[in-house]
Amino acid sequence: MARTTPGRRRDPRPAPPSGRENAVVIGSGMGGLLAARVLLDHFDRVTLLDRDRFPESPAHRSGAPQSYHAHGLLLRGREIIEALFPGIEEDLRAAGATVERDRVPFQVVSPFGPLPLMSIDYEFGVYSRFLLEWQIRERLAAHSRLRLLGGTEVVGLDTGGPAARPGSDRVTGVRTRHRGADIGAISVLAADLVVDASGRRSKAPDWLRELGYGEVAEETITSGIGYASRFYAKPDGFPGDWSGIVVNGRAPDNPRSGLVLGIEKDQWHVTLGGSAGAAPPTDEAGFLRWARDLPDPTVYECIRIARPLTPIRGHRTLTNRLRHFERLARWPSGFVVTADAVCAFNPIYGQGMTVAATDALVLDECLRDHADPPRGDVRPHPARTRPGFEREFQRRLAKNVATAWMVASSEDLRWPGTALHGARPRRSGKAARRWIDLVLRAAVADPHLAERYFNLIMMMAPPATLFGPRVLAHVARTAIAGRLGVPSREFGLTDASLAAVRAFPDARPEPGDGPAAPGPKAPGQHRAVT
Repeated sequence: MARTTPGRRRDPRPAPPSGRENAVVIGSGMGGLLAARVLLDHFDRVTLLDRDRFPESPAHRSGAPQSYHAHGLLLRGREIIEALFPGIEEDLRAAGATVERDRVPFQVVSPFGPLPLMSIDYEFGVYSRFLLEWQIRERLAAHSRLRLLGGTEVVGLDTGGPAARPGSDRVTGVRTRHRGADIGAISVLAADLVVDASGRRSKAPDWLRELGYGEVAEETITSGIGYASRFYAKPDGFPGDWSGIVVNGRAPDNPRSGLVLGIEKDQWHVTLGGSAGAAPPTDEAGFLRWARDLPDPTVYECIRIARPLTPIRGHRTLTNRLRHFERLARWPSGFVVTADAVCAFNPIYGQGMTVAATDALVLDECLRDHADPPRGDVRPHPARTRPGFEREFQRRLAKNVATAWMVASSEDLRWPGTALHGARPRRSGKAARRWIDLVLRAAVADPHLAERYFNLIMMMAPPATLFGPRVLAHVARTAIAGRLGVPSREFGLTDASLAAVRAFPDARPEPGDGPAAPGPKAPGQHRAVT
């Protein structure tokens, strides 16, 4: 169990008078953590299970290998998490997160050039995924009504008998086993509601099939995404006027992408990506060469002057999946599925944590709408969940993730060799992609369009924000002025910061200019680069 932060008292607040006794959440990723927080408002007790043993400090855990790769919490996700955990930004700051003001969260380099820099008029923090998860987990551990059980594997659903009974219409708990225990050492944890947030490897389709509910329809996209990532010490006096930069690839010619994200303790989290089966190398010289071949040189110039803190780690995410649980003809009461267990996105678009946050809001709203008596009834007897909650939740969740999935899958289909199974590409998809390309070409020179695109990728606005007469007028005005961006092998930011970066005296040698300095042999073993 995660330890509470020194000096933080356990939350003694009584449970709401819900009549709902115990909820169990499977999985302690972002989806599970936020679902557990919401359930505390509706259940007397909440138990959060995970196969991992929880780290005692902010650190990677084996069940979340993606934390080694750069994550961005989009502005919409940040708003939701701050509302669920008031003051968490202060805790993150105390833990070393960098707090910025009057700087842009990201410099976006589109396939047609860098978009105008846009500052925001409030403070925002930049931090790693594992620091954010740890802070949320610590806050949950402070609740007297929440129990964290690490090292616990869920092997199936319980339906009230000696084994899961096919045809049962109610899930009454989960069947668990401690990791490392004998294969037959199964125990049952009873629950009024089981929430599966166990991620893209969820066994929910198998469990439902075993209970007689049929096959879960799926859409999959095989896009051949590969990553390589590393942590760096941010150079003192770095002149960049952004907190992070993302360089997009350019389909179908250049599958390379890159990201530099400022995180806690003045570190950079750098991830290089490749699409269509192209994966960045994990050796020193190859990593630098990949960065050098990005459409924009800024990521490469940054890591040439930065000191590596970790080895380079590679990872592949070949298949992304949308499971249509809402289409099943029957559904058991007492069980729902959420977050990545329903929709696992291509991570390159940075939607996962924010969609998990919006999923938690859907869970909260659906529980409130299905309380009996309903919201607003002041009768003294406790509320219970009305029948039909579970199916309604899966329907609402499907609508919640549909837009993000459409945006991600539409972008994936730009790349040759991307395979879509379980659904046909929308006829309007190609036309929409062409229009978005035209908007981006104009946004290179038009701050209004750049702001609209920024709000879209931060999930602060729907895709419709890029359509409509006002956007058309801005695009037409830019085109008439001859200021549309065009695809280019290399752009280069036009501000003075890139020249200043290149002037740093302690940059590593160019790949091919001589033997590359080796990186650290293990995390924490820093090697100075000369």
